[in-house]
Amino acid sequence: MAFLFMSDQPPSSLARASAPALVASLSVVFPAFNEEYNIQTTIENARRVLPKIAREWEIIVVNDGSADETNRLCDELAARFPEVRALHHLVNRGYGAALKTGISAARHGLVFFSDSDGQFDLHELQELVAWSEQFDIVAGYRGKRSDPWHRSLNAWGWNVLVRALLGLRVRDIDCAFKLFRRAVFERIQIRSVGAMVNTEILAQAVHFGMKIREVEVSHYPRAHGKPTGAKLRVILKAFRELFRLWWKLRKIDHDQQGLFSRGATAKA
Repeated sequence: MAFLFMSDQPPSSLARASAPALVASLSVVFPAFNEEYNIQTTIENARRVLPKIAREWEIIVVNDGSADETNRLCDELAARFPEVRALHHLVNRGYGAALKTGISAARHGLVFFSDSDGQFDLHELQELVAWSEQFDIVAGYRGKRSDPWHRSLNAWGWNVLVRALLGLRVRDIDCAFKLFRRAVFERIQIRSVGAMVNTEILAQAVHFGMKIREVEVSHYPRAHGKPTGAKLRVILKAFRELFRLWWKLRKIDHDQQGLFSRGATAKA
């Protein structure tokens, strides 16, 4: 099980990343659950940033059964802006299910996802894109988390457990700031419906020998609303899925079909 993993502190032998002025095409996925106070700002920020990064781009926002005005706002944004597509789950199915819906709908050669709560600076996506020709996955990690202490403690404990059980040496597994080549999802499946989805994706990538790079990104306090990831039921569900994943990785098929058909034509 060989793979190449690099942090953002490159050894002297590693060439400095150099990105073209604009990449050819990029899909951006935003899962959204009860984000009525954040979703419009997030989409508008993305629309300002993406023309500086890609010649062709799209924004896919997945409303995961929100009980507030997120549903209406997503549809309004999609009606106003042709680059924005709104997809909806009729009921709340979970973060992993929302990511799967969004990634499966992506049309372009690079696929990026982040949260809809405005805690990341989308200008820093350029730092990830700069490494996209050399690595299959470029994963952000939060240099300083702007979360309550109990969420940071939960994240630390989760990383320790995942390292011990899966051997996944990633600093910030659940950081919602990740960029993928489209071909990654010709092999990787998403079966987790909840918070385990980041671990599932990265564990499969390591198993398949994909090249991963980590880049430090900024993290800001949430301006509106409350996060749901620290709820007990979400944590317990993640633990159940973790042990299922550990078992499945022992029997993983190296020829498994991913979310996309292999060799399918995609804009690069």
